Amino acid sequence: MADVKVAVKILSELKSFVMQVASQEVVLDCFRRSNRDFTRNRKLPFDRLVLLIAKLCKKTLSIELEQFFKELGLENGCSVSAFTQQRIKLKASFFHWWNQVLWQSYYHYSGESTKRWKGLRVIAVDGSNISLLNTPALTKHFGGQSNSHGNFTQAKTFYYYDVLNELVLYPRIEPYRYGEVQMAYEGISQLSADMLVIYDRYFCSYKMFALHLWAEQPIPFIIRGNENQRMVKEFITSGKRSEIVQLAPTCPAIASLKKSGFIITPKTLLEVRLIRVELEKTVEVLVTNLTEANGYSDDQFKELYFLRWGVETNISVQKNIMQLESFSGLTVESVEQDFYATVFMANLHSVLIKDAQSTVNQLSKHKKYPMKVNRNKSFGKLKTSLVSLFIEHQPEQILLILHGHFIRDTLPVRKNRTFARIRKNKPGRSKHRTYSNYKPAC
Repeated sequence: MADVKVAVKILSELKSFVMQVASQEVVLDCFRRSNRDFTRNRKLPFDRLVLLIAKLCKKTLSIELEQFFKELGLENGCSVSAFTQQRIKLKASFFHWWNQVLWQSYYHYSGESTKRWKGLRVIAVDGSNISLLNTPALTKHFGGQSNSHGNFTQAKTFYYYDVLNELVLYPRIEPYRYGEVQMAYEGISQLSADMLVIYDRYFCSYKMFALHLWAEQPIPFIIRGNENQRMVKEFITSGKRSEIVQLAPTCPAIASLKKSGFIITPKTLLEVRLIRVELEKTVEVLVTNLTEANGYSDDQFKELYFLRWGVETNISVQKNIMQLESFSGLTVESVEQDFYATVFMANLHSVLIKDAQSTVNQLSKHKKYPMKVNRNKSFGKLKTSLVSLFIEHQPEQILLILHGHFIRDTLPVRKNRTFARIRKNKPGRSKHRTYSNYKPAC
């Protein structure tokens, strides 16, 4: 069980990071509001607080606290007020960096078993809106939108998602009016040359091409062409399967790149490749800097672009299974903590089910459909074991028990199924919503 050994090493790295932050004043200062925070002996010191938030409190807080301290083996817990006061001291950025420790440890310890496409990590990019309660503090910070029915407070989230290894690398949460394209521009500096980044049509622009091509090391990309763009219309009309084209910048592109530190003229041309993809009812165009001369043939791109759907699935898991939009607090800090903690738990869950998925693949070889681990049930089992995984010195036994649960709860994978999208009744005003496609397991 190689993946169990990897999981043990990753858990060790995560524990070490927490202890390092809690024990070193200089490091702790990066994640607390004041140098007086987390200095007194409280029932919720730094290490317990971050573990409790990572547990994703979705029930009444008093019940969550009672259960948490029971799992720690302590009879006396703390009040909801004490928890609220403690979490104010913690910056949400801790969970952002804890998540980086997680996925960097996974790449390091999994080594050659890390999944790649022709040596490249396939990174899908997408954003989403999340609904918040209409409190003055949240509305002031995040904003939202309004219509004839009222005002709606919302935030904008953004993800870089490794679709083959199922890991969110660089999550962000920003005010609702903060554009996804702007976040994509700002995120390019974090990318590396061993990543193949896949974007939807919304990101198709001269500036996006330029920032990838002009990086210190060019970053491979695939962007779905916008059917309203002239180059896309002309290419579809030509009937060609693939073509190398030279693109000149528009005036807005010149001005925008100038703000990013690039001085260009209307004669600054970019060379990209256009690829025709025939679908059942339409024709799509993909824009890329991967050339046929380097071994990337036309017939590879349809399936490759389809991998981008993985980021949509991950967002769905966070919202529907992990109940992302059910926040444990009503402040900006608590919303940001819960968001980054949810991404952290999504990645930890993904890492811990990999060994079980390998076992399921072997067991389902002769079945009609390939099988996969049931994410809803497996996440419920992970939540109930999370505290034990972090407080036990040797978590191998807990991981083996979880492995047994994971391989028993599986679902068939039926590929190439499509369904017409049916608009259902608009949601009511109740605090909780019932979805037809899942039932909470925790």
